[in-house]
Amino acid sequence: MNYEIYAVIILVIGITIAIWRSINKSKESKYRVWGITTMFIFSPILSWLVGSFYGMSEGSGFAMIGVLIVMFPILFIVGVVLYWIGSKEK
Repeated sequence: MNYEIYAVIILVIGITIAIWRSINKSKESKYRVWGITTMFIFSPILSWLVGSFYGMSEGSGFAMIGVLIVMFPILFIVGVVLYWIGSKEK
């Protein structure tokens, strides 16, 4: 259970830094910040946490890997789309 606590701490620090980096910025800059945060912080950590808790509730490591394999690419693509929207010219 210790690793989950460290993951939540990293997730909260990442959210705090993203909020701090997006204060008083343009809309495009906010999309880029949140896209990068979603790709590199939310998608791996959140998919691992959800998969871990689901795997523990089911009692199967394969359930954890299944949730991780499905959830990670979806969240990563959401981050890519956010970054792409922020990178477009007006």
